[in-house]
Amino acid sequence: MMKRTTLLSLAGLVWLLLTAPAVWASITVTDMLQRQITLPGPAKRIVLAESRHIITLALLEKDPVSHLVGWGDDLQRYSPATWQAIADKYPAAGKIPVLGTMNSGTFSMEAAIATKPDLVIFTLYGPIPPDLSVLDAAHIPYVFVDFFRKPLENTVPSLRLLGQVLAEDERADAVIAYWQQHMDAVKKRLASVSTRPSVFFHLNPGKGDCCFTSGPGNMSDFIAAAGGHNIGVDKLSAPIGKLNPEYILSRNPDFYLMGGGSAVSRDGLQIGTGASQQQVATSSQRLLKATEIASLPAVKAGHAGGVWLFFFDSPLYFVGIEAMAKMFHPALFSDVDPDATLGTLTRQWLSVPLQGTFWTALPDH
Repeated sequence: MMKRTTLLSLAGLVWLLLTAPAVWASITVTDMLQRQITLPGPAKRIVLAESRHIITLALLEKDPVSHLVGWGDDLQRYSPATWQAIADKYPAAGKIPVLGTMNSGTFSMEAAIATKPDLVIFTLYGPIPPDLSVLDAAHIPYVFVDFFRKPLENTVPSLRLLGQVLAEDERADAVIAYWQQHMDAVKKRLASVSTRPSVFFHLNPGKGDCCFTSGPGNMSDFIAAAGGHNIGVDKLSAPIGKLNPEYILSRNPDFYLMGGGSAVSRDGLQIGTGASQQQVATSSQRLLKATEIASLPAVKAGHAGGVWLFFFDSPLYFVGIEAMAKMFHPALFSDVDPDATLGTLTRQWLSVPLQGTFWTALPDH
């Protein structure tokens, strides 16, 4: 009997040794700053430097809140409706320590360390934080992902990296395949287009000063992927800058595109989570009557539209690209349905609720 028990114990030990590597194997990734980072295993205590990227994690995890021990407060500040929708579904979100705001420089590395994370996730939305040495000294690993500076280049490796550190490789591969399928379909259709409309992308209209827009990268890249050309690229060298109304009028853009849904501009385009079609239409028509905008020939011709800004620092931007492609090339993309794309994405992967109106193509008037 004793011999048999010993054999059974040995068998159990062998089984543990055989299965342990799959559970406890270290994970080595290369982030978007080309830094190599090794974790002892999947991250279980995560600090998310920018809380809006809960939407990114929600593509890869059924409960994207469960592993968070701290985060920034940008989503709470700038898209309170989205934050409330997440908090309603995941009440634990309201108990996650808030560590400050990255883009205002109030994010506290010391407070992040106090949460005892095994990983901090940063993005390349703004400048590289100057005090990363504090994390290095505390031996806390961190990674940089990117859906903003070079989104078309860095989305796939960023998703793959997150899939690895979260032990959600298969789910990440499935999301990447869906992203690639839709991006390729838009690109294929646009291959036959010889002329692309010039676009003035108006960032947060209604804020006061006119007129902020995007320079190289981010929205300009997305507009190009949708078959347009943002005129901000021709004038600005920074990712975001200001064009005066006279310059915009002199360029006579073919399409006027508003980006809204951010609390930065409370009198701006009311679009995004929780927004009804009527709210979007009413705020759109009000903004189009602004003196510096109403005189644009594109606006007079009804060649105008709007999109939710929070699509465009996350992998969800491919849905926004489909919507913009329909605006810029309505005949070519008449059968494309970005609502259906978002619906499939939500049913199969996206575990946070996104319900509302996220884009609008304004009718001729």
